[in-house]
Amino acid sequence: MVSRENAVILLFATVGLVLAYGGRVVTNVDDSLLIGMLICIGVVAPQLLNNYLDSTDPN
Repeated sequence: MVSRENAVILLFATVGLVLAYGGRVVTNVDDSLLIGMLICIGVVAPQLLNNYLDSTDPN
Protein backbone atom coordinates (compact mmCIF):
# COMPACT_ATOMS: atom_id res chain seq x y z
CA MET A 1 0.00 0.00 0.00
CA VAL A 2 1.23 3.47 -0.88
CA SER A 3 1.57 5.87 2.04
CA ARG A 4 0.07 9.36 1.99
CA GLU A 5 3.54 10.92 1.81
CA ASN A 6 4.53 8.86 -1.22
CA ALA A 7 1.23 9.62 -2.96
CA VAL A 8 1.69 13.37 -2.40
CA ILE A 9 5.27 13.26 -3.68
CA LEU A 10 4.30 11.20 -6.73
CA LEU A 11 1.42 13.53 -7.57
CA PHE A 12 3.50 16.70 -7.29
CA ALA A 13 6.43 15.19 -9.21
CA THR A 14 4.11 14.14 -12.02
CA VAL A 15 2.45 17.55 -12.17
CA GLY A 16 5.86 19.26 -12.11
CA LEU A 17 7.19 17.12 -14.95
CA VAL A 18 4.07 17.64 -17.07
CA LEU A 19 4.20 21.41 -16.54
CA ALA A 20 7.93 21.58 -17.24
CA TYR A 21 7.63 19.48 -20.40
CA GLY A 22 4.55 21.39 -21.50
CA GLY A 23 6.31 24.66 -20.87
CA ARG A 24 9.22 23.49 -22.96
CA VAL A 25 7.08 22.33 -25.88
CA VAL A 26 4.33 24.95 -25.92
CA THR A 27 6.11 28.12 -24.79
CA ASN A 28 9.44 29.75 -25.40
CA VAL A 29 10.32 30.08 -21.71
CA ASP A 30 13.93 29.98 -20.56
CA ASP A 31 15.14 26.56 -19.38
CA SER A 32 16.33 27.90 -16.02
CA LEU A 33 12.79 29.08 -15.25
CA LEU A 34 11.40 25.66 -16.15
CA ILE A 35 13.98 23.90 -13.95
CA GLY A 36 13.14 26.25 -11.08
CA MET A 37 9.45 25.57 -11.57
CA LEU A 38 10.10 21.82 -11.59
CA ILE A 39 12.12 22.01 -8.36
CA CYS A 40 9.50 24.19 -6.63
CA ILE A 41 6.55 22.05 -7.69
CA GLY A 42 8.21 18.64 -7.60
CA VAL A 43 10.38 18.97 -4.48
CA VAL A 44 9.55 21.95 -2.27
CA ALA A 45 5.75 21.93 -2.48
CA PRO A 46 5.27 18.27 -1.49
CA GLN A 47 7.64 18.68 1.46
CA LEU A 48 5.70 21.70 2.68
CA LEU A 49 2.37 19.92 2.24
CA ASN A 50 3.58 16.74 3.98
CA ASN A 51 4.97 18.77 6.89
CA TYR A 52 1.66 20.60 7.21
CA LEU A 53 -0.36 17.38 7.06
CA ASP A 54 1.96 15.74 9.62
CA SER A 55 1.56 18.66 12.01
CA THR A 56 -2.25 18.60 11.78
CA ASP A 57 -2.54 14.81 12.01
CA PRO A 58 -3.89 13.86 15.46
CA ASN A 59 -2.03 10.52 15.46
